[in-house]
Amino acid sequence: VTVVLFLNFFSSRQFDIYSLQCYEGKSSKDVLKRVAANTLMSLLAVSRRAQRQALKADLIDSCMEQMKHINAQLNLDSLRPGKATLKKQEDGFIKELSIAMQLLRNCLYQNEECKEAALESHLVPVLHSLWPWLLMDDSLMQIALQLLCVYTANFPNGCSSLCWSSYGQYPAQAAYRGAPSTSLMGCILKLASQMPLENTAVQQMVFMFLSNLALSHDCKGVIQKSNFLQNFLSLTLPKGGNKHLSNLTILWLKLLLNISFGEDGQQMILRLDGCLDLLTEMSKYKHKSSPYIPLLIFHNICFSPANKPKILANEKVISVLAACLESENQNVQRIGAAALWALIHNYQKAKMTLKNPSIKRRVDEAYSLAKKTFSNSEETPLNAYYLKCLENLVQLLNSY
Repeated sequence: VTVVLFLNFFSSRQFDIYSLQCYEGKSSKDVLKRVAANTLMSLLAVSRRAQRQALKADLIDSCMEQMKHINAQLNLDSLRPGKATLKKQEDGFIKELSIAMQLLRNCLYQNEECKEAALESHLVPVLHSLWPWLLMDDSLMQIALQLLCVYTANFPNGCSSLCWSSYGQYPAQAAYRGAPSTSLMGCILKLASQMPLENTAVQQMVFMFLSNLALSHDCKGVIQKSNFLQNFLSLTLPKGGNKHLSNLTILWLKLLLNISFGEDGQQMILRLDGCLDLLTEMSKYKHKSSPYIPLLIFHNICFSPANKPKILANEKVISVLAACLESENQNVQRIGAAALWALIHNYQKAKMTLKNPSIKRRVDEAYSLAKKTFSNSEETPLNAYYLKCLENLVQLLNSY
């Protein structure tokens, strides 16, 4: 009922007059302010109209100014230790900061106009200046990472802004954690590298955020220079009877998959000594939510002419892709066939490697079986693509 009543305010253009004024015009200790904040969060998450009204009412600028003010107060209080009241004041500021970031998160959700406003209001530099305080509180860090995930999703300008952000003052008591890096992205990479395994919620949000950034050319450049990807090579595979990859490994694989969508990212992966062999081993293990990621990474790498010699030189990768054709899973079959076709297309040397009797036999058998299995009634777009891949493979392998 409450949501319906507030939605009625949107249509009468009273959202900014009532809800926003209840939030912005009240003391942080006022009960009505907290109620208004919770209502705004819910509405901004589900209503595009609410986001437009919030943008018109300068909610983004207001939240940003509030975050700057909180940062200044926290820094000032940190210089005056020893007072019992400081802890209570700090807790109050942390709660206000949490609310402000959640409002921003919901306001920016799938709204490019609001994201542009946040970019112009310097969201990233503000968060960068708050970074030492975020490191002190996992729940606060998780909210900040959620905000950054929403901000950077399908927003290249937002991703790029992570690379050149600068920071301001940081509390004297935070010196033991180290001063912020020269960019917020540098802070994120450092956090991901040092993440304790018990912080699983924050760890997941960090890698989800990095997966967004991995689609940006600028951000991939920062990742490359940081040597962050070397951490992937330190992952351990399951031992004994355990046939399932760890959650951390899956997070890494999802990040590498996003990196592999561009040729520059594919080169980053190939420069990691031993990465292809490790991906090959990982392809043998299971994970319910993401069973094909190593194969998809191979698939993407095979499409670039510059990568083909390195793939062909790795017998393990070729064996994995060829084995896909004999899998009982149709998705695995399609990935393998598409990768092999991409590898052999316009690359004469690949023909000699793939004309190996074992590989050629698998291709011929897969093509023969596919023609029998997929009747006209079953020829979906995916099945048709699979047949096309196999047909081209057969023709190319039989040509001289």
